[in-house]
Amino acid sequence: MAYIQIGNPNNSSSQSIPLDNIELNTRYGARTDNYAPPSGTPPDRDTKNVDSKTAFRSSEAPVNSWPFHSQRAAALTPSRMSLMVFDAILASSPIMFVALALTAASLDGKEVSQYGDRLRQTLLLSPTIFPLIFAALMGRFFRHLGVYLAERGTTLGRLEQLVGCQSVFSALERQLCLRSWSVVGLFSIIVWLLSPVGGQSALRLLGQESNDITSTATVRYMDPQTISTSVILGASSANSGRSTFTSIFLAALLSSSKYQATPMDLWGNVKLPIYRYIENSTSDEWKEIQNTTNANVTYASLIGVPIVGPPSAGFSTFNIKARQFDITCSSNKMMDRDKSGFGNLTSTWKLHPLNLSKLCGDNKDCKVPDCKSYPCPILSKSMADDTNFTDLQFSVANCEIFFEYFESGVRCNGTSCAVYKMKKLDLFGDGYTKELDNLTRGNFLSNEMSFMPTVDNYNVGNAGARGSTNMEKWMMDPTDFIGARYNNVELYRLPPEVFAERLTILYNTFFQSTYGSLALGGHLPQNLTQTGMMTGTSYGSNITFNGTEATVLQESKMVYKTNWKWFTALLVCSLVLLAASYTGLVLKYITLAPDIIGYASSLAMLNPYVPIPTGGTTLHGLERAALLHDLPVRIGDVCAKQPVGAIAFGKADDGLVARLDRKRWYI
Repeated sequence: MAYIQIGNPNNSSSQSIPLDNIELNTRYGARTDNYAPPSGTPPDRDTKNVDSKTAFRSSEAPVNSWPFHSQRAAALTPSRMSLMVFDAILASSPIMFVALALTAASLDGKEVSQYGDRLRQTLLLSPTIFPLIFAALMGRFFRHLGVYLAERGTTLGRLEQLVGCQSVFSALERQLCLRSWSVVGLFSIIVWLLSPVGGQSALRLLGQESNDITSTATVRYMDPQTISTSVILGASSANSGRSTFTSIFLAALLSSSKYQATPMDLWGNVKLPIYRYIENSTSDEWKEIQNTTNANVTYASLIGVPIVGPPSAGFSTFNIKARQFDITCSSNKMMDRDKSGFGNLTSTWKLHPLNLSKLCGDNKDCKVPDCKSYPCPILSKSMADDTNFTDLQFSVANCEIFFEYFESGVRCNGTSCAVYKMKKLDLFGDGYTKELDNLTRGNFLSNEMSFMPTVDNYNVGNAGARGSTNMEKWMMDPTDFIGARYNNVELYRLPPEVFAERLTILYNTFFQSTYGSLALGGHLPQNLTQTGMMTGTSYGSNITFNGTEATVLQESKMVYKTNWKWFTALLVCSLVLLAASYTGLVLKYITLAPDIIGYASSLAMLNPYVPIPTGGTTLHGLERAALLHDLPVRIGDVCAKQPVGAIAFGKADDGLVARLDRKRWYI
């Protein structure tokens, strides 16, 4: 052999040496190193006059505070007690994750606060902090467990699995490389998988949600059939109700500059948009209305549909039904008096069915021809200027009027409501018969065209000389029309589309002021929700309200929501880590054997090729490395002069440990 057997330096015989004759010494070259330390208490580490060179050759640097005298294993020294305090604090660090989990659980269902937001910010750090602490504590646990078992006796394979288990990869590597799938190895892999689970569970532990409550309620709106109670059924009833509809109509008209583009009128009734503007927006039956609070929506009337019942708080959604007029115009141009057929100058504006002037002329008793079906052709004639009465000009618009039935979806935020979708229904539905439609076309239509143009100058002498009515001036410019001007506006300057839009708004506004007037001003009676009807002296009429089901969403402030699955995962991972850290702490301080497994300095312990001072067997691996910090070492050939080499860990500067050669053979 190319190496010398310890205890038989002459190698004169191959006879085995009894174990009780083996001495703690070895021959290294021409020097014999004795590993048995002298008896007695080691000198004080703080003593400066200790000559530590006695344990070294004269050519070697001294090692300060080397324990070359005998001492007890795991002696309780001040430094060891300080380290114990540090280890206890470190082992208790998983408690903060348990505290975070319990604190997050306590916030479940509570309103969002600065305290909770700070906790969420802290939880965002957990995916970084938890794996670091887990690796530190769980790695220490497996190491201390391995040293504890090594002191009491275990197998080398099990020791390698425990000491080398410092991550998921290393635990799996030990299982594969040792070619032994043991329960300990599988347990270590499962335990290390808790590290990413614990970090991610903290990140997903606490969220936010709204604790909204959805319910249903009954909302009532004015029955579309209420139009049959309009006071313009005949001339006599219209004259009796003139004071009522005049004030309502003019109040809405004079306030239009502010409320024209709002989804509710000045009394809080819900207005319906002009349907033909959204009719081709989609192929669906329901036509969605975008930006209901935007001025781009054009509403068909300045007076809306009265509703009662939306909750004062929360969001509600329901449907209502209503009928309204729509007017389109094919032309709007200037004509002289003869071609316009305006007739006597008893007013500045006249509305009538097409060809009325040819049928009746100036005969005041001539009956207005009935409109047989929709659309009904009508003419609008307005005086255009008043420079003289011999060469007057008139604005003449050729239009058609429709009467239509709609269902509208209404969305309310508290009592602030807006129509957000519409669909067209069959006109003859929900009790509206052809007989009632004949009444609409034969009476309401013609009477409105008779009463509306003179609503603000009725029974005024020489009305034609007082300038355009408020209605005409509003059509010319809805934003600037109020005041005594005594001139005639030139409506022919308006494009037919714009004229038709504004005439539609006026026509519907006037018609809605002639029925259900008791319900238009708001403050509807509370018992309306039970009876669905309100009575009054509105010329003997009763106003019926239809009920519709509303979906009510009561929103609440954002609250914290604890994810209980991730809460359980974090709590389990933290408790497992806490148990492992405390167990490792106990094992560390009840184990007498120094922790030398897995340290590079442990390769120099009682190594015949690394001469070191006497003693030091009670040192931990890191303590030994600190004292031998500058010792040159090498893994090399300790039998360089022999035919077959031997690889070992030895001291590098003695010239007896050669470098390894790829072409050389080693035992």
